[in-house]
Amino acid sequence: MKKKKMHLLQYMMPPVTHHSSATWKPRNMTMTNAFQWNRPEIWQEVAQIAERGKLDAVFFADTEGIYSEYENSYKSAVRYASQVPCYEPSVLMAFMGAVTKHIGLTMTFSVAGYPPYILARKLATLDHLSRGRVGWNVVTAFHKNASENLGLSVEQYHLSHDQRYDRLEEYMEVCYKLWDSWEPDAIVMDAENNIFADPEKVHPINHEGKWFKCKGPLNIDRSPQGRPVILQAGQSSRGIQFAAKHAELIFTLQPDREAMKVYYNRLKEGAVKAGRDPDDVRVCFGLQVFVGETEEIARAKAALHNSLVPAEAGVTILSGHLGYDLSKHGLDELIADLKVPGIQGMIDAYKHSSSKNITIREAGMLHGRGVMTPQLVGSPEQVADWMEETMKEVGGDGFLLSPAYLPGSLEEFVELVVPILQKRGLARTEYVENGTLRDNLKALNA
Repeated sequence: MKKKKMHLLQYMMPPVTHHSSATWKPRNMTMTNAFQWNRPEIWQEVAQIAERGKLDAVFFADTEGIYSEYENSYKSAVRYASQVPCYEPSVLMAFMGAVTKHIGLTMTFSVAGYPPYILARKLATLDHLSRGRVGWNVVTAFHKNASENLGLSVEQYHLSHDQRYDRLEEYMEVCYKLWDSWEPDAIVMDAENNIFADPEKVHPINHEGKWFKCKGPLNIDRSPQGRPVILQAGQSSRGIQFAAKHAELIFTLQPDREAMKVYYNRLKEGAVKAGRDPDDVRVCFGLQVFVGETEEIARAKAALHNSLVPAEAGVTILSGHLGYDLSKHGLDELIADLKVPGIQGMIDAYKHSSSKNITIREAGMLHGRGVMTPQLVGSPEQVADWMEETMKEVGGDGFLLSPAYLPGSLEEFVELVVPILQKRGLARTEYVENGTLRDNLKALNA
């Protein structure tokens, strides 16, 4: 029986810390090359390493503000580098795309940050210049400081969770129409008859809805993929419903196999309800890997990293992710007892976790180390074994690799683990020749 290959993506949060609050610390960085986070060469190197390992894509998360939920101030986030500073991801992706040929370039854009026309145009441009390697992680955005930076009205900021998704559905409709406003063969370049493009094959969209109004057409011709690969990280019931309808690749941060299984089954059921083939909706689980030539070496790396994460840093970023000030509660209160208006799906993931009585302090430490991402520690064979066993037990489609340090943790994974996965028939050995990101996703298990 043919083995199912894993989708593998590299997660990043530009530029200083990612899922780990210790990424920037010099002692942590001694395990890798000096992390010159404000130089393009480091990001280009990361992309080249990922491509050498035949990963599907590199991925950038993003936010338009500084988390200021904890103690109603941004000071703790700045102090601990809790996802700040945060460079604009499409600029970094342009640098990365210039030195690679195959690796997917996937990034987060908030629908609160751009009118649909501007975002559709930006993504179409990147898709053209990368020869069809772009993916868009769709987020609604909700946290207070980002809304204030974007100048959103009180009415816009205080949209309910479901209203944000109602607005998002229309946003996607506008983008789809714009990307389809140029027919694939609109450009004819008929010099003899002075026709660059056939105007009969370029169409206005004339969209007038509850939330958006856009005439169109897009002023960019149809890109290689037509539309970018859609990614999503829906955690709530409505988020999962949206992901099941729109996304081609979904990533989720779940603390253990039990929680992974619960999420995976909910998502696949949602895909079926949306009338889609569940195999077309790929679910990748967050994973933070510490690998060494021996288990002892790997455990020393993990212990050093974990020792460098302050508890307050973790609670700060958890407050930001929840959109809720956890300083209002005692650190020993159970997180499952909280009712918060932010990412309720994150709380649900803890409830489904095997750690039924996890406290706010413990949840904060998990967030500071890897934002609820499981830490996998071991020799190359042990890491490969765990990944293979997890896919068999959970039924998932792959992993989103979360770095504890860059570029070292990715380079170690590519050099030590990927060859084992490839030998077992569990990882890609070649890209599709001249293929797009979507081509490579589809071809992996064709």
